[in-house]
Amino acid sequence: MTSSTEIRIRRSMSNCSRGEAARMTVPTWVRELDPDGLEDVHGWRDPKAPGRGVLLVPTEDGPVGVLLRASAGGTRAAAMCALCRTTHTVGGVALFAAARRGAAGRQGDTVGTYICADLACVQHVGAVPTPAVRPTPGVTVDERRAGLRERAAGFLATVTGSG
Repeated sequence: MTSSTEIRIRRSMSNCSRGEAARMTVPTWVRELDPDGLEDVHGWRDPKAPGRGVLLVPTEDGPVGVLLRASAGGTRAAAMCALCRTTHTVGGVALFAAARRGAAGRQGDTVGTYICADLACVQHVGAVPTPAVRPTPGVTVDERRAGLRERAAGFLATVTGSG
């Protein structure tokens, strides 16, 4: 059964066709989110298409989704996510590309950046540091969450051409 949240998330996709949005898998935990109260950036990999991911960015007008394509494999060395600034061990960060909105995207123009391979940035900014995942030291969880929202909004603006 399709929830109103799922319908709203599919309609919020900014850089893909309606068909692509209809084919993406929306996890159960995403369907349980409140789109009107969304404060954090959420992301997930599509279990039916592992090379595909979705980033859901809160905006003043509600959440906006970005369809991502992952490069094959992850990084071959420790690397830092450009959005949440969490450092990961080998393979914990991957290069993701997002088609630009509109005609540019239809012609193959993309924007790429390094993001947590599991797209779970919101969990990583609140995580207790471990050898595999190390959030920015000396910064509070609230500051890390705010920074994640700001950098994700900047990425969204680049994809949509609004920034």
